[in-house]
Amino acid sequence: MLDLDRNRTVPVYRQIEDQLREKILQGELPAGACLPNGQELSKRFGVAYRTVIRSLNTLKKQGLLKGVPSRGTYVQEVPSRRVQNIAITFDRGYQQAILRDVERFQRGVMSACDERIHLQLFPLMEGTIFSANEPTLLSRLIEDWHIHGVITYSAPPAEDIDRLVQLKVPVVTSRDIYLDPEDRVPWVMEDVADGATQLVRFITALGHRRTGLVMGPRPGVDPRVVRPSGLLAERLLVELATAGTPCREDRIVYSDFRWPTVQERVREWLTSDDRPTALIFTDDQMALEGIKLAQSLGLSVPRDLSVLAYGDFLPAGSTLTAIHLPMEAIAQRAVKYLSQMMNGQKPRPEAVGVELKIRQTCAQACHE
Repeated sequence: MLDLDRNRTVPVYRQIEDQLREKILQGELPAGACLPNGQELSKRFGVAYRTVIRSLNTLKKQGLLKGVPSRGTYVQEVPSRRVQNIAITFDRGYQQAILRDVERFQRGVMSACDERIHLQLFPLMEGTIFSANEPTLLSRLIEDWHIHGVITYSAPPAEDIDRLVQLKVPVVTSRDIYLDPEDRVPWVMEDVADGATQLVRFITALGHRRTGLVMGPRPGVDPRVVRPSGLLAERLLVELATAGTPCREDRIVYSDFRWPTVQERVREWLTSDDRPTALIFTDDQMALEGIKLAQSLGLSVPRDLSVLAYGDFLPAGSTLTAIHLPMEAIAQRAVKYLSQMMNGQKPRPEAVGVELKIRQTCAQACHE
């Protein structure tokens, strides 16, 4: 018997799929077991015959059931795979902005994969795997078990993660933590707290007392997802206060990582009588735009204004002082965790260390 709840948002046919899959994978329905026919199952479950057939057909496509003419539907051995198909997902809406980051991440994944892992990159058109409007190619491949594991580069909705867990598809999130009381979804994230500490210690040692923060999305936008951008903002404020140089409330701005959304606010800061002597950006591209703006206003970087960034994806020879994020190491750790999950192990996530690269955009504070 299955526990079907018609008041849930999950359709009944999918509840049948998920629960039968669970019983097969857990061995409650052993290989060789013959299921009752569709009509008997529809009576037993109290659902329409076509609903049962839809669920059974999905499990057949996944190789968990097999229909034998004139005999019935039988549970199959859980398929063992010589080659594992791994999907890396990222939000296509940010494709241009993060393409360079994705390339580094992909290189790290490829360096950690052996010949048994086949890697595929999937840009998400609407930022989601399981679109409410129409099935995506990736969702079809996942639900038909042609994709055997997922690594998320940019965060899909928490509902997508729930669906992957229901389908028993191993998933590792990179640079985002999905709060799950059962810890079913391991994460890989850099040590954000240490990065913030390094930034604040450096600028306070240079004598800076007035700091402006240009951050990513405001912390807590999605209560089920912890993002490094939110952690960074929270930690920087704590570190600055601890150092005795608290950041004024009007000297922090949150953004969608696009310069036009913060440009005017930063301009107001830099043209005020008590302008900041240091700016910390959550993104290196915005930091470069901030330098251009400062120079257009007649300010010299770093003599009049020190500029730092969290995130260092610029080419070799960059002059920007920034926290270097080891994307290759993060990607390799993600592959390691995913492999452990596929082998029935439970990874123990740990933050990946970061390093402050001191270059030419910071100097001793010349006035306070």
